[in-house]
Amino acid sequence: MQKKVATGKIYLGGSFNREADHQRVGRAKEILAKNPTIAKVHFPFDYDFVDPEEKNPEIGGQRSMTWRVGTFQNDLNGINSATCGVFLYDMDILDDGCAFEIGFMRANHKPVVLVPFTEHPEKPKRMNLMIAQGVTAIIDGNTELEKLAEYDFNWTPYIPVTGYGIY
Repeated sequence: MQKKVATGKIYLGGSFNREADHQRVGRAKEILAKNPTIAKVHFPFDYDFVDPEEKNPEIGGQRSMTWRVGTFQNDLNGINSATCGVFLYDMDILDDGCAFEIGFMRANHKPVVLVPFTEHPEKPKRMNLMIAQGVTAIIDGNTELEKLAEYDFNWTPYIPVTGYGIY
């Protein structure tokens, strides 16, 4: 058995629009902090870019070009400095940003652990082919979240997506 060393630098991606998202992120951070193979967790909302010229950005919805460029570049920097991505993936409200980040990580030959969540576990599970085949491992967010504490982020073993209808 190999010694576990804290070398993993995680990019923690996911939606952050609803209170449920905030709770998931908080819980995931707590669990990842227990993992002996992780040195750092980068969650992009912890490093929010602020445009000092932008007035009341929460009102009106249109963000400044400075904010858009700064936020995009900060997220790409976080992905580029990571050794692995962990994505809290909302299966009820799909997030194009997460899909882009997953694709960007894989295009850069970085492993991705997908952690799908749903508030409707009674419904049949369905996943897009590109997400299902694009990720390195899947850990069910509703039933297996604690496995993030033991997953080996030094080796990032493959765990295929199963149990989903793929479209």
